[in-house]
Amino acid sequence: MESQEEALFASLREFIDQPDYPTLVLSASDLSIIVPNRVLANLDRQDEDTYYLFYPETCNSAVAYMDAIALRVSGQLEALNTELAARRLAQLPSLPLEVNDSRTPPAQRLRAAIEHCGAHLPGDATIVWGLLPAELQDVQGYRALVAPLLALEKVEPWMERHRFLLRDHAERPLLVPELFQSKNERVLVMELDFSNERWVQNLLDTVSDKNRTADERMNAFFMLGVMDFGFRRFAQALEKCGVCFNYFEQKGDLLMQGLCLDMAGDTLRQAQRPQEALEFYQRTIAKALESANLPLLQQATMNAGVVCLGLSRNQEAEGYLKHADDAAGKLSNPYAKCDAMEKRGLAAWRLGKIGEAVDLWIKGKDLAKQFDYKERAASILDWLVALTRNTALYHRVATFERERAALGVLPHDHGGAHDHDAPHEHAAPHDQAPGQLRQGAGSAAGGSPALGASLR
Repeated sequence: MESQEEALFASLREFIDQPDYPTLVLSASDLSIIVPNRVLANLDRQDEDTYYLFYPETCNSAVAYMDAIALRVSGQLEALNTELAARRLAQLPSLPLEVNDSRTPPAQRLRAAIEHCGAHLPGDATIVWGLLPAELQDVQGYRALVAPLLALEKVEPWMERHRFLLRDHAERPLLVPELFQSKNERVLVMELDFSNERWVQNLLDTVSDKNRTADERMNAFFMLGVMDFGFRRFAQALEKCGVCFNYFEQKGDLLMQGLCLDMAGDTLRQAQRPQEALEFYQRTIAKALESANLPLLQQATMNAGVVCLGLSRNQEAEGYLKHADDAAGKLSNPYAKCDAMEKRGLAAWRLGKIGEAVDLWIKGKDLAKQFDYKERAASILDWLVALTRNTALYHRVATFERERAALGVLPHDHGGAHDHDAPHEHAAPHDQAPGQLRQGAGSAAGGSPALGASLR
């Protein structure tokens, strides 16, 4: 009998091959959406006659999700141009400027990218867009982003070369009820329901199936590790990280090595073993540098900085968070940048750099407000209120409190950190930058922790 994943594989291929419906909406939970994203990756490896553009990044907001899409489409077109140049063929034109302009409505940016790819990708092969975010937090924003793809009135000519895979949130459905209410017969709907038990069994079946490729079996084993992490089975998660890391190290797959190390760091951090977690984040940084993977570098430096703050290693935190901030800027990710700026401000405050902390926090909350990241803006304003109450800047307390109240966001619990984090008169020297990035940064931690299946 076909596994659930094999059945979905067949269904998605049938959708891609048919000419009548441009759009398929998948109703799925965050857990279930992993499966179609993995199926798309497998289709991409097997199908040389179709273009696959899929974007599983988290949708915290429609703007941030579109920023991620624009960044990756640009990179994919650059890679294709490199290949065309090697074959002495004509280069593809750059994306329209509006695609990368965060001031332009996300739906307009997405349509411009789709029309550009439809007009310029070589040949007449189908272009598959997998717009299936791993987490769908901004449901309303996502709906506005993909509205042009729902063929609300008719299938537009610019849609004909494309197939669009969209996601609705199973727990907070929006697209599917609207489609049924409007009796939209131009869009297909599929509900995915992978319960934890069936999902785990499917992964176990994949791992034990010797007819599967080694990569497929190891990827399923890695996902079992993710499940262990989610259920707080930390020892089992670490063991699977070790097995997967050793496999991908033998293959020379730097990206997967980095992901294994990063997940080991996350696991140790949740298990209240921050020193060991930091060592794995440092090793992740080294892999990210070696593979020139900027998203992984941003994530690992952010994680390392936050752990250093928890360990009161504030100078190291300052260095790591500066790199996380810079990487977020290069990725055009204002949300990650705001997160990093908040933590950088905290590190500066602890080091007695009051002016620098205020400057970082003011710029961070202004950027957060610009991109409607109210939660982060409110959190930063909480720090600003606490700081100004305890320093000579107390005359600005009322201003920050009014700005904070206007956001309409509930107060943040910083765990009583405000009193603990107030700068002392004799701050530690800060002329060193232990968090400075360098090749082989992982070795600075003094060796790797021992695990059941050693992460060498």
